[in-house]
Amino acid sequence: MSSFGETNKSDVAIIPKGTVINGNIDIEGKLEMYGVINGDIKSDDRVNICGDVTGNILANDLYAKDSFIEGRIECIQGAIVRENTVILGDIFAENLVVDGAIQGNLDIKDSITIGEKAIMDSDIKAKTIQVNHGAAITGHCSLCYANVNAKDFFPATQEPAVEEEKISDEQEAVESTTQEEKEKTPDETVNEEVLSETSATSDTQQMVEEQKLESSQESQEDVIESPVSEVVAQDDAINEIEAKETVAQDSEENTTVEESVANFTESEGKKPKAVAKPKALKKAESKE
Repeated sequence: MSSFGETNKSDVAIIPKGTVINGNIDIEGKLEMYGVINGDIKSDDRVNICGDVTGNILANDLYAKDSFIEGRIECIQGAIVRENTVILGDIFAENLVVDGAIQGNLDIKDSITIGEKAIMDSDIKAKTIQVNHGAAITGHCSLCYANVNAKDFFPATQEPAVEEEKISDEQEAVESTTQEEKEKTPDETVNEEVLSETSATSDTQQMVEEQKLESSQESQEDVIESPVSEVVAQDDAINEIEAKETVAQDSEENTTVEESVANFTESEGKKPKAVAKPKALKKAESKE
């Protein structure tokens, strides 16, 4: 049904519960809707909604209760949104009373009355606002239609000239940069990109080569130090063994000489003379 009401000239048109209409409704007179409408509603009188509407509503005034409306609402006079009603869309009206939930901007020429059960996620523009205790409001409220000019009560503030100069300088810098970028030819832009990529690649390769060189030098130093230390240790051990063998040989020789001298002196009846110790034996004793 694309145009309901052209053939119905009664004062009140009723859409009963359980009825589903897929299409727009344009009616002269009042409309009471208890079913489901997937389309726009237009009326020159009041529209009472106790069902679901997916579409825009244009009417003289609106009364909604126990309903779900998704769309833009425009009322010449006022709109009343009672409890158990959810509206997803902007509302334009002369007056508004809210006890339900609304998500959308509100542009009300006169007054808004927000009840204690109201939940609103809206930016509000109105002449006067009355908010009852318990209401929840998220958004910005502006009494832009009130007969009060805030500038008449508060002196005008001037920002320091330094801030203005700083802002102007920043704007000029941005504009000059933008102009330079625009004046660049496509070839220049491509060349700059290629050069930046090439420099980045060369820097990366140089860093990798330096790391490889450092690691190779460290490994070579480790290899050189380890054989040298092993050779020094072996030489020390060999020298120590040779010194011990020399000391042992000298001591044996000394013992033999002393025995032979003692035997000779006993046979001759003379006192034995002191025998000088070998140099190797003296060195060994000094080390000990």
